[in-house]
Amino acid sequence: MNNNDTKLNAESREIWDTNAEVWDTKIGGGGGWQSTLMVPTVERMLKLQAGENVLDIACGNGHFSRWMAALGAEVVASDFSPNMITLAQRRTTEYSDRIRYHVVDATDEAQLMALGAPNNRRFDAALCCNALMDMPVIEPLFRAVAKLLTSNGRFVFSIMHPCFNGLSVSMQPELRDYENKPIYSIKVSRYLSTDVIKGLAIREQPKQQYYWHRPLHVLLNSAFNSGLVMDGIEEPPITSDAPSKSAFDWANYDMPPLLFVRLRPAAMG
Repeated sequence: MNNNDTKLNAESREIWDTNAEVWDTKIGGGGGWQSTLMVPTVERMLKLQAGENVLDIACGNGHFSRWMAALGAEVVASDFSPNMITLAQRRTTEYSDRIRYHVVDATDEAQLMALGAPNNRRFDAALCCNALMDMPVIEPLFRAVAKLLTSNGRFVFSIMHPCFNGLSVSMQPELRDYENKPIYSIKVSRYLSTDVIKGLAIREQPKQQYYWHRPLHVLLNSAFNSGLVMDGIEEPPITSDAPSKSAFDWANYDMPPLLFVRLRPAAMG
């Protein structure tokens, strides 16, 4: 990282430490998108088997770590926020024998590689849910994952969809005629630029957090250049049987808010 990235990363850690309690209170037990969108998609793509060794990168308060442990996995989980790890440990009242939590900065390749120590441990699977956009650099993470996975291992990550839920995006509900249904569209005024902005993911959080926007070619080429290949991608919609309460409800839009990608180590030779 350059000096500016290092500075922003340190500030981002402080922001997440400050916001940790609110995040844990608001969404820490699951529900919402975690239950209806993320867990089913990750389950399909990760195809986790009981007894597998799994790495959960940027685990937050450990929601997905506990879910994977409940499926029988042995989980090594990490986050760069000490407060988030404390909350994760506090919430882990079951399966504590299957989860080991560590404070690790995912922008530091050496710190990630140390999670495989001391016996050069390799993981059957790795997961990173909605965190790559929180990082100033992602190449160290991809390089570490490529080395830490077994030859048949897989890595699934989710991210705010950079095309529809990224930089300079606005939702635009429109009613052209009272006899017709409303039209829901998304206006994208910038996409190809890489940039960092601040925003609120939860209205109650004390501090705005950083978002690093990367267009798809930057995001995926960072993985490919690090020794990973893609063999799965999903753009699941938000669906709901309940009537929409807002014109800005994602269930109204024929566009995905999140992108899910599965990567594997490139075959050698």
